[in-house]
Amino acid sequence: MVLAHILSNSLFYGAAITAYLLVVMVSTNPRVWGYADYPQVVRSKVPPQTSAERRLALIVGLPFFIFALGFPVYSTLLLKSELGGEIPFWIALLNLLALFLAATLGDLVILDWLIVSRITPGFVIIPGTTKEDYKDFSEHFRAHARAAVAMLLLALVLAAVFSYL
Repeated sequence: MVLAHILSNSLFYGAAITAYLLVVMVSTNPRVWGYADYPQVVRSKVPPQTSAERRLALIVGLPFFIFALGFPVYSTLLLKSELGGEIPFWIALLNLLALFLAATLGDLVILDWLIVSRITPGFVIIPGTTKEDYKDFSEHFRAHARAAVAMLLLALVLAAVFSYL
C-alpha cells in the first residue's frame, strides 16, 4: 500500500509538473519563463526582463508553486490518513523525496536536457541568441543540484512535522 501510494503519486506529480512547465514553455515567450534559468551566455546577449515580463512570470509561476508545494503536503497527509493517522518519519521522508525526485527528473531530463539543450526548438530561443547558446547543459545540472539541497532540507522538515504532529 505504501509503495503503491508513493509510486502513483510520484508519477502523477512528476508528469503534472513537467506538463505544466512544457505548456508554459510552448505558450509564452522564453523571456518570461526561461530568462532567469538560462546560462549567462544567453542572458548577456539580451536585455534584462521588462517589468511586464517579470509580472507575467509571476502570474504563470504562481499556480506552479502552489501545486509544487501543495501536492507533496496533500500526498503525505493522504498517506498518513491511509496509515491510520500516524506516519513514521522515514515513510513521510521517502514519500516527499520520491515526489521531489520525480518532478526534478522530469524538468531536468525532459525539459532542460532533451528539449532545451538537445532539440532546441524555436520556442526556447530568446531573440538575439543562437541555437548553439543553449547546448551547454551544465548550468541546468548545477541549478538542479543546488535545488536538490533545498528540497532535501524541505523534505526533512516536512517529514518531521507530519510524523510528530
